[in-house]
Amino acid sequence: MSDYVAFVDESGNHDLATEKVGASNYFIVLAVIISAEQRSELEASIEKIRIKHFNSSEIKSSKLSDRKRIKIINEISSLNFKFYAVCVDKSRIIKDSGLRHKKSFIKFINGLLYSQIFNSISNITIYADGHGDSYFIESFRKYISNNHIPDLFFDSKIEIVDSRDQILVQLADFLVGTTAKLYEEKVSGQARDCFLSLIQNKRIRIDEWPPKFEADLTINKSSSAVDLKISNISLQRASGFLRNNFNSTDREIKIQYATLSYLLFQTRFPFEKIFTSTNEILDHLKYQGFHDITKQYLRSNVIAKLRDHDVVIASSTKGYKIPASYADLIGFADLVDGLAIPLLSRLKKADEIFDLGSIGEIKFLSEQRFQNLQAIIKNMK
Repeated sequence: MSDYVAFVDESGNHDLATEKVGASNYFIVLAVIISAEQRSELEASIEKIRIKHFNSSEIKSSKLSDRKRIKIINEISSLNFKFYAVCVDKSRIIKDSGLRHKKSFIKFINGLLYSQIFNSISNITIYADGHGDSYFIESFRKYISNNHIPDLFFDSKIEIVDSRDQILVQLADFLVGTTAKLYEEKVSGQARDCFLSLIQNKRIRIDEWPPKFEADLTINKSSSAVDLKISNISLQRASGFLRNNFNSTDREIKIQYATLSYLLFQTRFPFEKIFTSTNEILDHLKYQGFHDITKQYLRSNVIAKLRDHDVVIASSTKGYKIPASYADLIGFADLVDGLAIPLLSRLKKADEIFDLGSIGEIKFLSEQRFQNLQAIIKNMK
């Protein structure tokens, strides 16, 4: 028996000509992932929601109004599950590539999701909603088995199922449809905030494909030219790090990469709170498989090292963010000023006290290792 189970569904169509009427801009494939022992409890909870809101029908995201979707979100938010998704920006795929063919497109894009799951979880059964005729379903199963399950001794498998018989595939349908609403920008106001809250709280991560290292920082229409320059500079620095370290196998770099990717995701779909707390980042890293990261490690080996690589990360008492305005930089400077200057002043005073008390014998800041501190303190008013 598998230790974990996943339930997969999709949103969008394969047509790369996104300018056509009815063509989606994005194709998203999403997997709800839980431990096998959680399955029956989650199935029972979702079944109650299905009966309440859909009577005898299955849960179909495409049929929901925003108002009804919000009601369902409020009911599933407290349930114990997480999801992983791959979001494909079809406008960035070469139009005459092999992916213009529907079957090739479906196999390849789903393969992106399955390969990540199979390479991350060694004992999992994936239940995927079946699409197309029986020949395609069987060829799809063989494609995944031959290309994305690591080896013969790997105790994982994929099952093609009918969504009517798998209530948790219906949950995946609801989640992928909600995610699509955000990416396709078909929701706004309080409904958007509600959808986004669910996605932020329940996602393990969302990979965007083709790999895109430049995300669009959301700039308010009232933003000044200076704010726009600051956001662009910040984005260029962050994108440079991601580009240079995309295939790194170094664990510390991978943790830095995961953290920076998360901060950039927050800029794509920002909440009004703006900053991302330390605890949020640690939770995100835990779901990425980095379970032993402490707050001190995050500060010293992740945020500090990213800054050493010329990535600009603003911080405050509320957390971290990629700066997108002059106010962000002022807030960052205020934080450093409030911490560093008083500390340096106290160090300077301690040096003076021991210098005088020992009649010049104890001058600990004269140590060679503190020459940078000496230079800073000498220039302090």
